[in-house]
Amino acid sequence: MKTLLAEGLPAECMTGTFHSHGGVALAVTVVGLAGAIYSLAKGFSWLREEAGYRRTGHHPPEDRRVAKSWLLGLWVLLPPLWLYVEDIFLYRHYGKAACFDSFRYAQEIVARGWLVVVAVLTFLYFGKE
Repeated sequence: MKTLLAEGLPAECMTGTFHSHGGVALAVTVVGLAGAIYSLAKGFSWLREEAGYRRTGHHPPEDRRVAKSWLLGLWVLLPPLWLYVEDIFLYRHYGKAACFDSFRYAQEIVARGWLVVVAVLTFLYFGKE
């Protein structure tokens, strides 16, 4: 991991990154990825379930709209909130001023990925309605 990051970041940005408060960001990233995998898996599961009910001509036992709305709502609110907390509180306190441009670029990439996940989940959850 350090080798991959070292190719794209200046050396002064890499020193101390994984030893001083980098664990918080890493933990949030792992939880976020696990949440994305869970949300996508649930979406595909619900889609398969709806297709099965359509094939058999039965109606689903309950409406999943509330659960879909909650999952999508969490995805709409939590990642931008984390980016805000990371920018305002964590980076300004623990980050290096010389590396701010690299940090901002990384946040742009994460924000784009977040938009893709929200778009896919929206289509997956509510695309046929």
